[in-house]
Amino acid sequence: MSGFFLGLFYILAVLISLVACYSLLNAGNPRSLLRIFFPDPGNDVYVAMVSSVLVFILGFFIFFIRDREGFRQLIEANGDRIRDLRKKGESEENIADEILAAMGSHRGYKHNLARKKLMICLSEFK
Repeated sequence: MSGFFLGLFYILAVLISLVACYSLLNAGNPRSLLRIFFPDPGNDVYVAMVSSVLVFILGFFIFFIRDREGFRQLIEANGDRIRDLRKKGESEENIADEILAAMGSHRGYKHNLARKKLMICLSEFK
């Protein structure tokens, strides 16, 4: 399902980016295609701003979906090992630390951020 949303967000981002570029490059042009929808050339700036903000928001969602999908794939790839560690009574924190250590991450800001995201995905993994 996330693959569908990711594709939809990409398509929307491209289409809205084209609107943003067109409105920026043709702002105030009396023969702009935007005159069909917005007769007043003063609205071109607002169209450009709104479309740019929408592209930013869609970019955030695309990043979020791709980031979570990467962690899910990591957990699926290590599913047997995770189940074994859970049977041995290991905590989610220890499992996350072991996975990150196997990837060469031991400490630091990025490690802590990845650890938190990995623990969220681990809690969803059965």
